Amino acid sequence: MNATGHLRTGLMMSLLLLTGCVSEKPASTVQAPPFVFRSLKLEQKTKQGLMDWSLNSPEARYELNRRLVRARQPIGVLYKNGKPSFQVRSDLALVVNDGEQILLEGDVRLQQLNGSKLLIQGDRLRWRPQQGVLLIEQRPRATDKESRISASKAQLLQTTNDLTLKGIVKLERWSEDSDPSRPDTTLRTGLAQWNLDSGLLNAKGPVLAQRRDQEGTVLEQLQGKSLQGNTTVGDLKVMAPVIVQMPRQKGVLKAQDTTWNFRTQIVRSEQPFKAELDGTRIFGNAFEAQLQNTTVVIKGDCKIEQPSEALDATTCRWNWGTEEVLAEGNVLLKREANDQQTRASKLVGQVGEKGRITFTAPGGKVESQVRFPSDQSVDQSPRSRKSAPVEF
Repeated sequence: MNATGHLRTGLMMSLLLLTGCVSEKPASTVQAPPFVFRSLKLEQKTKQGLMDWSLNSPEARYELNRRLVRARQPIGVLYKNGKPSFQVRSDLALVVNDGEQILLEGDVRLQQLNGSKLLIQGDRLRWRPQQGVLLIEQRPRATDKESRISASKAQLLQTTNDLTLKGIVKLERWSEDSDPSRPDTTLRTGLAQWNLDSGLLNAKGPVLAQRRDQEGTVLEQLQGKSLQGNTTVGDLKVMAPVIVQMPRQKGVLKAQDTTWNFRTQIVRSEQPFKAELDGTRIFGNAFEAQLQNTTVVIKGDCKIEQPSEALDATTCRWNWGTEEVLAEGNVLLKREANDQQTRASKLVGQVGEKGRITFTAPGGKVESQVRFPSDQSVDQSPRSRKSAPVEF
């Protein structure tokens, strides 16, 4: 086998050779029986003399005419820069043309030996050692402690640890104490490029992310054009146009490039956006939504509009779980009726039916201006002078 030259450095088989009975027929008409080995060890080094990969098996059969090795329960190691990078296991290995190609079948496992200790699995892996390419053709998936990513096909480059995910790519995430079979967050994209060392991830669209409760009901949904991010940091930036939907609140948010951190469950954008909450429209220069706390903060020139009414403030905070709204900083509330204007440092509101918000200023100072028509009489009764909540 060394004479073939297909394994550039080292091809060792040890040791016990078991052959079948020799036929009395002429050798020219009989196919040679396979060689059976108690153990098999294949190794290959780089041109620089560093270890490239190795493959061991407790039992193997070598068909001389076909230059084919069938190995049972193989265990291999992939090296990067001469250091172990992945351990490879499967039920069966076929070594074609004395190492030109290796086919792994059954329960295929690639265990990352450093970094995030990612486990890559599949049912069929086609390995071209000389090119350093591993192609998982059936059910590829990669799992760590809190997430799982899957695709139709996956290709790993041994020299760079670049993982290409093809078909519909799905990222699933669960909290530390949750059941991995019931992820609370899912993300779907098109073709994705992922470097396992740096965590850099680039994916084509369309992008669809969903967060669900324990019953499987969608709480929030995010859609975008494409995706860039880093899985080590946890930030995934979804490229515009971005649409965030909250079905229970009948809320829709339209934004520019938006970043989702799947570790902290925070969605944020530093660019202008607009949103609709049933019959209410909301605008701002930036926002940050804390999904775990069901709270969104509107930063920089917050505007809230409803029919015949409008509110301006420096910042607004809305908790869509409790339906509480807080407007702070140079708050100005305008109502078309009687040209009413109300100013305050802070107004507290509550979302009611059809998205209508009622604001009050508990314990705070409020200044109001109201313009009445000149021919309208003014009621001076004590009842008319009683203060009332500012409704918006």
